[in-house]
Parts: sequence; C-alpha cells; structure tokens
Amino acid sequence: MTSFAAARALALPLSLIPAFGLALLAFLGASPARSQPAAMTEALAACAAVPDIRVAGSTLCFTGDVDAATAGRAETLLADRGLTAMVVTSDGGEVRAALRLARAVRSRGLLLVVKGDCISSCANFLFPAARTKAVAPESLLIFHGGIAPGAFGGLFGHGEERELLAETRAFFREIGVDGSISYDPPYRRDPRSGVRSLAEEWTATPAALRRHGMTGIVSMWWPSHEAIIREAASRRMVLGIVE
Repeated sequence: MTSFAAARALALPLSLIPAFGLALLAFLGASPARSQPAAMTEALAACAAVPDIRVAGSTLCFTGDVDAATAGRAETLLADRGLTAMVVTSDGGEVRAALRLARAVRSRGLLLVVKGDCISSCANFLFPAARTKAVAPESLLIFHGGIAPGAFGGLFGHGEERELLAETRAFFREIGVDGSISYDPPYRRDPRSGVRSLAEEWTATPAALRRHGMTGIVSMWWPSHEAIIREAASRRMVLGIVE
C-alpha cells in the first residue's frame, strides 16, 4: 500500500500525507536512499590523477607516508584559505609528524576524505582529528600500532617512548576521542583454520567509531562486514572489526 493509499484508508487530510509517509517508512524500518555528499565527490574528482602532495582546485591531495617532510609540505599548502577538503591515501608514518598534521587539519576544519587506504597513523590520528570526514567507496580505514598503555602490551618505557605515550594521550583528550581504538585490537578469525586471535590490523563500524567519540562522519563506505573483509583480503590483509 502506498503512503497515499494508506492515508486515504485512514481518512487523513491530504496535508498530512507527507508526514504520514515518513512515519510509515520509519515504522517499516526503511530509509530514503542516501547519495554520496557532493563535497566528497568533488574532492575525489579533483585528486583522481594526483599521485603525491599538491593542491587541486579547492582540495589538498595527500598521497604517501606521513613524515616530517610530507607533513611540513602539507602544512604549508594548508595555508591556502581557499581549501575546503583534503583527500588522503596513506599507509601511515611517524607519530609526531601525524599528530602535527592532524592538528593542522582540525584547525582548518577541512572535510577529510579517505581514498583507498588510511592506515596506522593516518587512521589513528588524522581521521579522528578532522571535524568532518568521510570514507570513499571501496576505501578502508585501518587502525594499527597505536601508542598503548602497559595494560595492552604497550609502552611504559623511558625517554621518547614515555613522551610519545603522554603526547598521544594529550592529543586524544584534546579532540575528545577514546584513543583505545588505535591500540586495543579486536579478535579476528583466520579464514582457513578458523582459529581466533588478536588482530594486527583492524577497522571499526560507523557505530563503533561514534562510540569512541568520532563525530562529523558525513559518509562511510560500509556495505557489510563481509564486504569489508573481502575488500581487505583483496589487498592481502586480514582485518579484525571493532563493533
């Protein structure tokens, strides 16, 4: 029965039909189809053929590892006040360089779009810091190697190790995110043996990201758990999933 027919059957005034239709959709568990945000589409198109770090239109395209040099170049380019988005593809990199770049991205308030892979320091720091963010279709957000407290087998050493732990804790407090998402792995099941073990690399559902305090996610590719696992397997990765 259409919402119009249902409204007639209940003798609702025609002015109430749109509201009734929305209520009926909610009752049935349906939701209108959501299209990819225009800003995300435009940013991805701008960076489609950019293999390194440069500005394309109003988008900063960042492809590569995060280190002092690449973070410094990106920060210089972020001074362009015409920028509205940053598209990132990265396997991660140095913690301090990533923290520096993450703060710069957050300060600018740019839309951060993950294209392809955002792994380790990219997922641990850049993605959480962005005030608005998205994960493009067929793209993966992969946590790995966060600076963990001793309870999770992490660093309670001296000197630089201890400083890094303090710095990352301060960063997560600053942005209001539960940093355990970066170092507390879920279990994963080996597809061949079926044996369960702690994951070395992992992703998280949109709900889990929100539960850890990550706000501003305007779009995230998550067709199903199985599809995410298959996509990771095609890249020779066996992921755990934080749910």
